[in-house]
Amino acid sequence: MAVLAPLLEHAEAADHRILYLVRTHTQEVQILQEARTIAHRLERPLLAIGLQGRARRCFLLENVAEIKGATAEEHGKLCADRKRSTERAMQGEAPLITPPELPEGGEIDLTDLDGCPYYARVLQADIEGLVERFSTKLPAPHEFEAYCREENLCAYELAKKLVPHARIVTAPYAFFFHPHIRRSLLAWMGVEPDRVDLVIDEAHNLPNQLRDLSTVSLPQESVRRARAEIAERGDFQLPDGPSASRFLDLVGAAVEELIHALAREDDAVLPPAVFEDALLTALGGTSHRLDTWLGALATWGENLRDERRRERRLPRSWVHTVALTLLSWPQLEPPSYVKVATRLPRPALEAYALDASVAARPVLDCHLSVHLSGTLTPLAEYRDALGLGAKARFLDVPSHFPREHCRYLFDPTVTTRFEDLKNDPRAIARLADRLVEVLQTLPVKTAVFFPSFELMHKVLEAGLQSQLPGNVFIEYSKIPMGDLWRSIEGWKKDPEGTILIGVAGGRLAEGIDYPDEELEAVVLVGIPYPRPTAKREALRRFLDSTSGHGWEYTVEAPAQRAILQATGRMIRSEHDRGLAIVLDRRAPAFASVLPGLAPIANLAEVTQAFYGKRARWSTKASRASAPPPPVGPSAPDHNP
Repeated sequence: MAVLAPLLEHAEAADHRILYLVRTHTQEVQILQEARTIAHRLERPLLAIGLQGRARRCFLLENVAEIKGATAEEHGKLCADRKRSTERAMQGEAPLITPPELPEGGEIDLTDLDGCPYYARVLQADIEGLVERFSTKLPAPHEFEAYCREENLCAYELAKKLVPHARIVTAPYAFFFHPHIRRSLLAWMGVEPDRVDLVIDEAHNLPNQLRDLSTVSLPQESVRRARAEIAERGDFQLPDGPSASRFLDLVGAAVEELIHALAREDDAVLPPAVFEDALLTALGGTSHRLDTWLGALATWGENLRDERRRERRLPRSWVHTVALTLLSWPQLEPPSYVKVATRLPRPALEAYALDASVAARPVLDCHLSVHLSGTLTPLAEYRDALGLGAKARFLDVPSHFPREHCRYLFDPTVTTRFEDLKNDPRAIARLADRLVEVLQTLPVKTAVFFPSFELMHKVLEAGLQSQLPGNVFIEYSKIPMGDLWRSIEGWKKDPEGTILIGVAGGRLAEGIDYPDEELEAVVLVGIPYPRPTAKREALRRFLDSTSGHGWEYTVEAPAQRAILQATGRMIRSEHDRGLAIVLDRRAPAFASVLPGLAPIANLAEVTQAFYGKRARWSTKASRASAPPPPVGPSAPDHNP
């Protein structure tokens, strides 16, 4: 609200557009709700449009099995072909074959589809009338999609038609930072970058998002699928070289050998040119011949994509993807990249991008940019990571909420320090017992955040699960965002909902508000230091060389941000109150950002004085009324 209100005045006076970038769907909902509040106080119409990816908003293909997992480019090509068919049909050049009705939850073949009736309805729509309608309603994304579904309109294409009329446009980060999508977005908006007032919400996420966007990966599974593609379509000989199948067999063997030999845990740095040398040795060729063979594979893959497109199938070729990745591999060198072999989240070779400032350069083309987050400090680290320059202005505003409304406590008797958990077989069980004691003392809705999914599952299995009440919400790493959003909203409104369990840095611990009595206590089980990996160590060295603060920026700052994000979920207004408890004796290291941090003495007395006489949950009564929540296998993934 503090950014939108004054920026809107500026944008209207200068005829600029506000592009408000968000990391998650829930944050986009929040921005549009605040825009709606502002609009109600204006004497003129205001249009704010939320953009989402095509895959989220394609009603035509949402039940088509082949589309699951399609890239934005692949889905876009399918969409473009159907749009052209629709336009020709509406101009009388060709008949429009109405797609067969999609069976409930069933699957159909893409080859049965021609044109798109949802897009046809957009072409027939009264855009000016819809601009007036939505300027009055200012719908949230789910409301916009519900209207489009009811009226048989393509939500993705209609949003594009409305964007030129919108003063405020919200979109995920990728819409601006992916070069191809950014060009399309600015064309839809009808502006050059110098007329864009850019806002980046939850900006503390952006440097890592940009590093991930710039990282080039060669998963083992992609090579396997490329080899299967050759087997299915027929083998062929590369120019003066091996067969395509033999080439991909050698690539797959080299990838597998490096991962097996080097990545004993999560990941490991590759020695210089080790992958390229392994390929050349196995193939018995030169780097020039290798490029020639890769070019032939890329051409074969591109022809396959075109053929599949003509057949109205998903224009995908794994051979094309692998060939382009291998062609780019030699150019991805230090200091901007480090090459690693990874086991998690999938076996792959990666050229991991260390320099986020390269992908951030388009920010400097905008008229202005505002980067905001409740946990953006240290500000100099953020500025330097994105290359925003010495002229970037800092604004560090302390919270105006009463400090006495939030108390910070820590338990000096337990820790999640890796060495302690590894060397003491009873450490996890003691941690579970202590957590149960704390939860039984808290008489309010409570969130419990762990440093990782792995530790969360271990503590649940060590005794926590059997002591939980019935109505508990547990976050799992693979649950779709839409399902997560609906489930958490139900838990927040349920008067019987008691405990929320997730990970610090995860989706429940960032970007979701729990105002009033929706959440009144947060328990952090341990300090959420990022897991040590080869990529993080390489990033530390890179930042040491560029700023001299590698350890602070890659270890201390992320942990501090995760703590503040998690504990900040319960204090969303000047009226909210809550206790934040850190179950780890290392908590005093963060005392500078946890005002009044004190060791737990008599927690029962503290809670009674803080909350008054409030009913506590009963494990026996709750277990009798509902079974304990299911616990999946220990997940290998960590903070998302």
